[in-house]
Amino acid sequence: MQFASAVHVSEAWWAEACKKVKNAVVFVDNASAECLHWNGGLARLVDAGAKNVKEFSSFECGNKGDVKAVFMLGTAVVDITAKILQDIIHSSNFEYCVVITAGHPNVHAYARYGGRETDEGVLMNQLEQTILGWMGNMNYTVEIFYIPLVVVPYSESLFFMPPFADLYPLLNTDVARLAKLQQAQTKGERVKLVESLADVEFHHLPFEMRIMIRQFVVCIHSLMQGMNARDEIFSVGHTARIIGSELDSFGPARQRRKNAANKVSIVLVDRTLDLAAASIFSSDTLMERILCLLPRLFGHHLDSAVSMAPLCQVHSSSEWTLIPGCLAPQGNEKKAKEVLSALVLSSRKEALGLLNKHVLQAANRKEAGSGEIDKEGKMTIGNLKKNIQTFASDVEAFSEHASLLQQGLGVVEALSDERHEHLDQLLSLQKLLLQSIGDPEETPPFTQILQLLKTRGTHGVSLDDVLTLMVYATSLGGSSVFSQRDEYALTNLLSQAIVEDKLDLSDTLLEIIGEDVDEVSALKASQNIASQLHAIATARDHLKNYKNLHIPGDAAQPASCQGLLQKLVHDSLTAPQTEISDIEYRSAGFKDLIKTGFSLFVNVSKPMPRDAPAIIVYVIGGVTAGEVREIKQRVEEVGPPCEVLLASSHLAHPSDTIARALKPSPFIQNL
Repeated sequence: MQFASAVHVSEAWWAEACKKVKNAVVFVDNASAECLHWNGGLARLVDAGAKNVKEFSSFECGNKGDVKAVFMLGTAVVDITAKILQDIIHSSNFEYCVVITAGHPNVHAYARYGGRETDEGVLMNQLEQTILGWMGNMNYTVEIFYIPLVVVPYSESLFFMPPFADLYPLLNTDVARLAKLQQAQTKGERVKLVESLADVEFHHLPFEMRIMIRQFVVCIHSLMQGMNARDEIFSVGHTARIIGSELDSFGPARQRRKNAANKVSIVLVDRTLDLAAASIFSSDTLMERILCLLPRLFGHHLDSAVSMAPLCQVHSSSEWTLIPGCLAPQGNEKKAKEVLSALVLSSRKEALGLLNKHVLQAANRKEAGSGEIDKEGKMTIGNLKKNIQTFASDVEAFSEHASLLQQGLGVVEALSDERHEHLDQLLSLQKLLLQSIGDPEETPPFTQILQLLKTRGTHGVSLDDVLTLMVYATSLGGSSVFSQRDEYALTNLLSQAIVEDKLDLSDTLLEIIGEDVDEVSALKASQNIASQLHAIATARDHLKNYKNLHIPGDAAQPASCQGLLQKLVHDSLTAPQTEISDIEYRSAGFKDLIKTGFSLFVNVSKPMPRDAPAIIVYVIGGVTAGEVREIKQRVEEVGPPCEVLLASSHLAHPSDTIARALKPSPFIQNL
């Protein structure tokens, strides 16, 4: 790529933000803290001169001698964010406040006044005056900067935007709630209510969801601005269409496109079009197993918490006192960055080999501890753990290779977990379901799943496992897999199972069902889950090219599944324009050309993503590690005419999928 990548743009933003923190106490909210974690961590702020770093919370304040404060915020300064800011300032003695927010002035204006026109400069000046009032002296100093610290650069061709993890695609079950909202907003006026997702436009969405979409749009615009890029926007899916239209029509973005030198295609894709890939218990990459078996780092969407007990002399009863490790590389540990990339992009065997190689090299160079290093023999998890433990008695060596060793412990913990074999069994069940879809000689998929639900105790299967299998089968097979008869049986069996297992329900299920579990709440939750499954099964009904993911088997070969995202990227790079009707082009200029009838006289063909030197495929709702690896392989096989970058809010995995797909959007569920 001949222009700045997302990695370089994000680095420039953080460099600019760090110029403001000298001699200041820095308050960081959760969204900014997660992005900081992947962009240098706490050490970056300390090296830039920060006196102290604290959580952005109403329970925190500056110390007695602190006169300068910097606030790093991942949202606009409105509502709860504004209240927390006020609480901190009231409890402190600041004379100089710097607010660094990922909320563009346009987002502040939209959050304050909706779609009404307002002078953004005047609005931000009013905010400065308000903060000065909280400080208690109008002669003090307040500065507000828009710096979108929202990008996590995983590699040159993969980045994430964790602050937008709650932005999940709509399903058909959301339409009724949106219609009720529309009816309430029109106050009895006669209007045509939305009847399907195809009818839903930006103004139909709940206000909080519109604010998040507006902030996402502005952050993408800022990223393109940093790349000096002129974006061409494509979408696949209803929510992607809404977001793409907003990005296309955003005023500053239109102005940027007139002057930008580089052309980039942005392809927005709804995760809900293929939840089979997001719910499979795959073991092709180590990262997929890590995400299934290790908990997320507290407050994070991307990183995992790693037990540091093997390197610490702590009794097992006191392991909870240890601060967890993580997978994110810190500082300039190049080997840790290589391993992180391998966890996602390489096979399990290749990633394990690379990890063990780097651990051995580090141990040999430092001659860590007095432990014996296992240099020969078969590479096993036990040998890897033994080699890592040789660093336990050498603080200097451990400090130098801390990120690499934490990654190693994370891999050891995941592959040593007793649930590892259980996931292999679930993967085998998913393969059986794949073969049974559409085969009249096989037991129907949901009949198998419901039987497993009845006998879950004897097979050691949890309700979460069963629900994941349901999501997998319905997304893969579509409406034909989940009949009305299946729904009736599911509602009864699942509600009964919820009551029977109410003392052992996971946090994920409690979020779906509610804290108070009884027969009534269990039945209601089961009915809602059945409705969500129907919505998942019909999510691709409006598509033509990508309606079917399941490829039936025959006498020569078994049935298989082709991931939507992989096929979409492959088609975007190779297929003729006329063959892909599902990729919607969202350029206002192109539509204007068609409307004028100019296309009758000029040969105007539908643009394709590959027309630009670079394609950014952004998956709304999370992308899996397996998809990232497969897409990389597809791109290498094709030898594309352009560079392909993959992006999303986070790495999706089965538990994450059922938590998001089996309940309404958080913006809509309370309507």
